[in-house]
Amino acid sequence: MKHRRVTILNVMIFLAAFSISAAAQTATATIRGVVDDGSGKVIAGATVTLTNTSTGLARNFVVNDQGQYYFNFIEPGSYQLLIKAAGFESYLRQGLTLEVGQAAEVDVSLKPGSVTETITVVANTQQLETGNAALGAVIDRKTIDDLPLNGRNPYQLLALSSGVNSTRASRGSNPTAGGSMAISINGGRALTNEVLVDGAPVTLKADTQPALRPSPDSVQEFKVVTNSFSAEYGRTGGGALNFSTKAGTNQYRGTIYEFLRNDAMDATSFFSNRSGSGKEKLRFNQFGGNYGGPILKNKLFFFANYEGLRIRQSTLRITNVPTAKMKTGDFSDLLGATLCTNAQNQAGACGGAFTTALNVRDTNNQQIQARAGMIYTPAATAQRRVYAGNIIPVAQLNPVGIKVLSAIPDPNRPGLTNNFVYNEPLTTNANQFVARIDYNLSAKHQIFGRFTREMNDDTGAGQLGGSAASTTAVANSATRAVNVAIDHVYTVSPGFILHGNAGWTRGTAVRTQLSDGFDLTSLGFPSNIANASGDSKVFPSFGVTGYTTLGPLRNFGNSLNNQDTFSFVGEASMVKGAHVIKAGGTYRLYRISIFRADDPAGNFAFTRSFTARTPTDQLSGDAAASLALGIPQSGRLGIVPRLAVQNPYFGLYLQDDWNVNRRLTVNLGLRYESDLPTTERYDRLTNFGTDLLFPVGVNITFPANLNIPARTGNPRGAIINLGRSGFRERKQSKSDLNNFAPRLGLALKLDDKTVLRAGGGIFYAPMTGGGVSTTSFGVIGDLGESAYIATLDGGITPASNLSNPFPNGIAVPTGAAAGLLTGYGRQTLTTRLAEIRNPYSGQWNLSLQRELPWRMLAEVAYTGNAGIGILGGTTDLNQLSPEALALGATVLNTQVPNPFLTLPVDQRPPAGTPLSTATLTVAQLLRPYPQYGQVQSFFANDSHSSYHALQAKLSHRLSDTLSFQGSYTFAKLIDNISAIQAAASVQTPNFQDNNNRKLDKSISTIDARHRFVGNAIYALPFGKGRRWLNNNALAGAFIGGWTTNMIVQYQGGFPLAITAVALAGQTGLAFTNLRPNLIGDPKIEGGTTEQRSDQWFNTAAFAQPASFATGSTPRTLPNVRGPAHFSVNFGIHKNFAFSEKRRLQFRAEAFNLFNRANFDNPGTTFGGANFGVIRSTEDPRLMQMALKFYFLNQVVLEPL
Repeated sequence: MKHRRVTILNVMIFLAAFSISAAAQTATATIRGVVDDGSGKVIAGATVTLTNTSTGLARNFVVNDQGQYYFNFIEPGSYQLLIKAAGFESYLRQGLTLEVGQAAEVDVSLKPGSVTETITVVANTQQLETGNAALGAVIDRKTIDDLPLNGRNPYQLLALSSGVNSTRASRGSNPTAGGSMAISINGGRALTNEVLVDGAPVTLKADTQPALRPSPDSVQEFKVVTNSFSAEYGRTGGGALNFSTKAGTNQYRGTIYEFLRNDAMDATSFFSNRSGSGKEKLRFNQFGGNYGGPILKNKLFFFANYEGLRIRQSTLRITNVPTAKMKTGDFSDLLGATLCTNAQNQAGACGGAFTTALNVRDTNNQQIQARAGMIYTPAATAQRRVYAGNIIPVAQLNPVGIKVLSAIPDPNRPGLTNNFVYNEPLTTNANQFVARIDYNLSAKHQIFGRFTREMNDDTGAGQLGGSAASTTAVANSATRAVNVAIDHVYTVSPGFILHGNAGWTRGTAVRTQLSDGFDLTSLGFPSNIANASGDSKVFPSFGVTGYTTLGPLRNFGNSLNNQDTFSFVGEASMVKGAHVIKAGGTYRLYRISIFRADDPAGNFAFTRSFTARTPTDQLSGDAAASLALGIPQSGRLGIVPRLAVQNPYFGLYLQDDWNVNRRLTVNLGLRYESDLPTTERYDRLTNFGTDLLFPVGVNITFPANLNIPARTGNPRGAIINLGRSGFRERKQSKSDLNNFAPRLGLALKLDDKTVLRAGGGIFYAPMTGGGVSTTSFGVIGDLGESAYIATLDGGITPASNLSNPFPNGIAVPTGAAAGLLTGYGRQTLTTRLAEIRNPYSGQWNLSLQRELPWRMLAEVAYTGNAGIGILGGTTDLNQLSPEALALGATVLNTQVPNPFLTLPVDQRPPAGTPLSTATLTVAQLLRPYPQYGQVQSFFANDSHSSYHALQAKLSHRLSDTLSFQGSYTFAKLIDNISAIQAAASVQTPNFQDNNNRKLDKSISTIDARHRFVGNAIYALPFGKGRRWLNNNALAGAFIGGWTTNMIVQYQGGFPLAITAVALAGQTGLAFTNLRPNLIGDPKIEGGTTEQRSDQWFNTAAFAQPASFATGSTPRTLPNVRGPAHFSVNFGIHKNFAFSEKRRLQFRAEAFNLFNRANFDNPGTTFGGANFGVIRSTEDPRLMQMALKFYFLNQVVLEPL
């Protein structure tokens, strides 16, 4: 009966199987080798025993006819290797450490003699990687324990590997930050990296980021794979990170710890010093403990870990707010230099080439000379007039706009810029529990199960001191995560092993905005807008160019998202002569239930254009004045549904690791995999059919003087309601089923200390990612979108205002009732194309590895990565053609009678949509799909990339006194979009001109040309067991036993991408991706970073493009990058031993030891409040103290 239960359990786990990769992607290791007699003659029949010294588990293998032995699915840890053969002395190798993902090779030559005689060897040197061509690094337990971790976040140790680019988000001190995996590995996109814990994925569908952060005290070790050519690896476009958690052993062991930070020990940040705001508050307590040991000796083990985190801190916010006078309509403080024109009739400050006075008329009909900062009336006259005295009369102020301005605190610093400084209080409470059980049922069956639960609660007060108008990066959020892994290894025979792994990860995020419960009617908005906000009654979102952003973060209201990842893997490993053949399959199911209210209370953007002398003039007008008048440049209100989407993934592989001879190993593999299309439980997803005939025919004619041919008949393009309206297909894209990925790796031992390795292969990246926005999934009919119509004459005259921004009512969701008319007349459609396919990359490398004296290992490698069909962001399919754009702004802004209103009533655009007005612009009617506004294709295969790097690494490990590693990467990354699947917290512009995409090829915004990272652990040579003062107990108590450690990191700055905001009425351009014109050299020579923080680049080198024209600035500036990063994290600790089984460790650590101001990138939005200005830095020097108590209880338990 017992055997039957074991068999059924094994079958269930194995047949459930299909998850990611295999031995390489499980948290295990392999070891193989050849046994001979020293002359090259193999010793078939020798017995090889591999024993885990912590758990006593022993596995046996009989050497085959090729003299080979092989062990697979080995838990990382310390082992001894015993080899016996008749007529030969026994061989015992002790202290053999096997690491996660390692493919170790130990060849042994036995000496003639009695089997009772034993040669004992203690492993104490690093091993060459002779079994494959993979590049990467193993972060072992000692490194995790000893190195100073900022925020005790193990993800930050990724930066120790070659080819890894870090970002601010991945270096920060808050360990619960979601951006901790915002890294690019060997040119891959950050959202294409794989993260596994005990072989089970912890990434989620929405952004392919991990749901939880493993506590460093629960991790045994982990491996970063930056290049692998085994077919076991799949679903990655960059690298893979594989954690192995701690397990119980035959000894009861435990740890109790407390880590403490306090701002009294910290330095003051650069901008806190400059602003005089004082040091930012920090109270950081991280505490916990773990305990593990045997339940049944050599059979059943347990391990448990708890970690708690409490943070009370403040973050410096420096921003621009309108003055008290501005809130009354008085903008006289903005008046600047008098203006003149040059020979080209361009305006500028008088002097030099600007010699002719620029005269204008004010609202009193007085002719005056123009000055910078003047506010003009937004009236449709031949020339706008200046408000007399630059003061808007009270009668013309918009009551809603004034109430919004009144919600903004007055400046607390002098001047018009950087005049509001506030230390925003932030609170974090987090808890994590880990429990693991390991059970060695027999020599053939090993099972373990692990459960992890993480809970984080974050609150913020907003950057404006708690005002309802505040924006905060935190709001009030509660995130929860669960990860479960079950693993079973079944050794059918020493040469045939089955393995199964099942995992489940759930991530839940609840976000409540600071203004939750806000009454929109208190601002003067109509009640229909307040009623439309549903459960997300929040302050509206206002983007005011040149000033702080108002309202909820990223324009959304309250949200609730549940995400699940189910994973299964099944695989077999077989030794056949000199071949190790592995085959397996993987299956995953990604699910997400989304509710995120996008613009539930309205989202309005204000610029200077309506209050400037002309819509394109950059020397006049002001966004706050436009707000005071209540005239946005754009706006929308959205009513969104709750979605339930999912997509499966499968992969199959076959791998042959062939030991051709003792010097050459060849790795041959083939993988077949696919991320299958997304579906929604209630069929609310859509596609856009570019060639479908729209069901309404229309005759579009133009005035004869414009000489534009008429357009007649049914236009192309229509929304497909998947699974509804007569469409049986539920899948959002076609299944991509031709994804074959061949792999090849070579490892050639040139001599006993040198190995040459090379490899190449195709890798398919994940299709998940893109965020949790309902609109990003292509929902149209079930999304109610009301568009603000800003102007009908190209930005000259406002068409609406804030008092009644949606005069035709609020659009409500219609579902699929409209059929192919779904989305008719809308301002913006965000959908997806059915032709989307799995992105992939070609990766290759060539490396030389050499053992050096003093137990050092050196490696030099060239690696490359070519990304093809990488998923980008949004692309406007409804952009005007080059021929249409060539007509110019005057023609394109011409208003003509709306031809859609000549149709029968049931064929007209719905009331309230932008296409329901009496007139339309010529530009709208010349669009490829004139029945819609913007048609944004989201998540298309628009991007490609090319990465080349030279990497060098020197390491010294396995020493009681000193270990170190240094890695240098010289790289270049080129792409045409650094978007959705790029690293978080960096610039991500998409195409500026969808008709001329080649212009967007440039150095990537995530290109770091030079990067060095080094780490070292050094035990000072004093005290017991050390070189000096080893017999002086008193000196040893104070001076002896200290160990120092450090991490040094340098990374060059990222290229800068300059963007601009399109002018009102520019129908037909993807305005979110517009760039300014480049009219000068943006580079500023000389000066320190501190001196240039107020002007990092020459802002005068840019100008606003004309209407319906793209900017000439390249996607990234060729000669200007953001600030570089350099930091030294340093730690020192000492162990105070109470006995052999009890010790107390004191730790002191300093992050950014030398208090270098690592500046963030400057503002890159042309005309924005911080354009060219740096207003924040990474952490100053932070100090951390800790106590860790280690204890060991030796209890003898006999196995049952």
